[in-house]
Amino acid sequence: MVAMNAPLMPWAGRLARLSRRWCAVDTEIQHRNLRWLERGVTDLVVPTHWREDLDDGRLAAWKRGAAAGRWQLHRLDGTHQHLHLVPIRRPADLSDPPRILVRRLLGTGSHDHGEMVALPDAVIDGFQVLAWDEEGGSSDRMAWSLLDRLSDVDGVVTQSTTFAAEAAYLGVPTLLVSAAERGYLDRVEAEGWPLFRHRGACEGEAWLDVRARWATGMALTDALAPDPWPNAKAEFDALLQDG
Repeated sequence: MVAMNAPLMPWAGRLARLSRRWCAVDTEIQHRNLRWLERGVTDLVVPTHWREDLDDGRLAAWKRGAAAGRWQLHRLDGTHQHLHLVPIRRPADLSDPPRILVRRLLGTGSHDHGEMVALPDAVIDGFQVLAWDEEGGSSDRMAWSLLDRLSDVDGVVTQSTTFAAEAAYLGVPTLLVSAAERGYLDRVEAEGWPLFRHRGACEGEAWLDVRARWATGMALTDALAPDPWPNAKAEFDALLQDG
């Protein structure tokens, strides 16, 4: 079995007597969840951009466990988005006014404490808005169609770190309003994809600056020159075949 950021699955796989139980992780601050991995995993995949300053000592513990033969530790040069996405460049033609997808979070997740930054309606005034907010109840929207909607918009505003990385990797200028820190977000920025991060309240000069750069970016997608797409999918497939 292969899991992604689902530490209970290897434990369930162990109880089901599965011989190989893989888990790939990418969120350093899920300390409690990451500790559960050690109860069931046989193979652990950690990206090369993992930030040990955020992980409460987990990578160091995994290295010790691997040296003791408790599991195998693999390093992957890529994010999980590199495993299931193909990079797309957005057309330079803008709608008038620009059409944006907005995704707000409820903020009730286990790792949202201290990361949520309010996203007031004034942030999205003046745009055509496709709202795709997280909802507490049932929804008639198909969750798996969210990424497909990116083909309909010129930009994204979101509080979701995962969705921000996905949208930016698809070439959509993305404004992430969140105090969250993740190694994969640093990587998206460093590679030159159109991710614009604001970590504080949506006010003041710093906010106006990042919002202006994001809005300008919607007209400059043809000038994107990101780093080459890593061969993470082939590397991951090779790990599984060798295992």
